[in-house]
Amino acid sequence: MRAAFTTRRLASLGACTLIALASAPAVALAGGALAPAHSVSAHEASKAGRWALAIALVFLVAGVPLLAWGIRSTWWLLSGRRTGATLPKLWWGRSLVVGTDNRVSTSKTAALVWTYTLAASLLSFLIARWMGYQGAYKVLSTQGIEAQYMVLIGGTAGAAILAKGIVSAQVDSGATAKPEAESANLAQLVQNDGGGTDLGDVQYLLFNIVALAFFYGEIFRAPQAGLPTIPDALVGLTSVAAAGFVGKKALAGPAVLSEVTPEAAAVGEAVTIATSGIAKSEEDLPALTVKFGEAAADRRGLALTTTTTLGVLINAYVPPTAAGKVDITVSTPTGKQASWPGFAVKPTITTPDADLQGHPSGKVEIMTTGVAGLGSKLSGLTVEIGGELASSELNANECLVVTVPERARPKTVDVIVLRTPGGEARRPFEVL
Repeated sequence: MRAAFTTRRLASLGACTLIALASAPAVALAGGALAPAHSVSAHEASKAGRWALAIALVFLVAGVPLLAWGIRSTWWLLSGRRTGATLPKLWWGRSLVVGTDNRVSTSKTAALVWTYTLAASLLSFLIARWMGYQGAYKVLSTQGIEAQYMVLIGGTAGAAILAKGIVSAQVDSGATAKPEAESANLAQLVQNDGGGTDLGDVQYLLFNIVALAFFYGEIFRAPQAGLPTIPDALVGLTSVAAAGFVGKKALAGPAVLSEVTPEAAAVGEAVTIATSGIAKSEEDLPALTVKFGEAAADRRGLALTTTTTLGVLINAYVPPTAAGKVDITVSTPTGKQASWPGFAVKPTITTPDADLQGHPSGKVEIMTTGVAGLGSKLSGLTVEIGGELASSELNANECLVVTVPERARPKTVDVIVLRTPGGEARRPFEVL
C-alpha cells in the first residue's frame, strides 16, 4: 500500500515539476501577462527568444520522457499491477540512437539531433509568442521554412534509412556481419564495427556539428529573427558527406570471421564458424578452403547452416593432422581470406584401456589424435606417467611411442597425461 502511495506521489511530483519547468521562465519574463504593455526592444526580444528556446529544449529532451513515464506509470497504477506488469522505468529514446547491434549509430544520431533542433526552434517561436514577443512567429508565418531545412532533415533521415536498409540486406545475404557490441558508447559515432576510426563517419559527423554550431550560434544571437539561413556551401557539404556515408555502406565488406564455437575441439569434432564476405550459399562451399593451422578440413564435410547477425554459419570438422593452438583460416579462390586466432585442438588417447600398460623403461605405442600435427619434434608436448615425465617420439606410422619412466612403481595403476598447447588428455595406465 505504501509503495503504491509513493508511486502516485512520484507521478504527481513529475507532472507538477514539468508544468512548473515550462511555465516559470515565461511568467518571470512576461510578468504574468500575455503581452508586454510597453514597446518591445531588441534586447528584450532576444532575451525572451533565448528563454523560449531553452524551455522548448528542456521540454522536448526531459519533459516529454517524464510525461510519457508519468502516463505509463498511471496506467500501471490503474491496471498494470493486476496483470503482474512491472513499474515502467524512466528511460527514453535509447533505440533512437542505438542500433540492434548495441552500437551508437552515427546516422540515427544525426537525424535525431536535427529533428529535435528544428522541433525545439519552432516550439520556441510559439512560446515566445505566448510571452508577447511575436517577431520570430511573424517571420515564420510570412516566410515559411527554407528548403535547406528540408535537405538537412530529409538528408539525415534518408541517410539513416538507406544505411539501415543496405546493411540489413548485406547481413541477410551474408555479405557482412553485425555482431553485437558489449556496450554502447559515444566513441562508436566515429568507429567502424572493428573499433577503428572510420573516415566516412568522421566526415559526416563533423560537417553536421559545424552546421549545428552555426545554427545555434545564429539563433541565440537573434532568436527574434526566426530560423537562421545556413550557408548553401555548408548545407551542400553535409549532403555530400551523407551521400559518402551511405555510399560506403554499399561497398562489399572485407572477409571476416566473427565467431568460432566451440573454442576448443578434438579431431573429428564439428566446429561452427561465423563468416561474412566469404560465402552466401551452399554453392560456394566447394570453392572454400578451411584450414586449422596448416591442416585443411575436408571440403566434403563443410556445411552452410544458416545466416545470422554474426554472418553465414559454416560447419567444418577438425582435420586429423591438426594439433595444438592454431589459427582457423577460411579463404576463397578469388583471394578473400579471414582468420580466427587461438583455436585449441584438444589431444585424445584412442588406445583401448587394456593396452595402456608397460614396464618401467619399456616403450609403449599409444594411438592419439591432436598430437602428430605438432611435428617430428613434438613441440609443446609433455607426457607424464604416475606424475613422472616420460620421453616420447613419433614412429614411422605417426604413432606416439612413450618410454615408461624408470621410477614408475610396478604393479600399480597410475595415470598417463598428454599435454599439448591445445589441452590435455588423461587415461589410466598400468605399470607392470
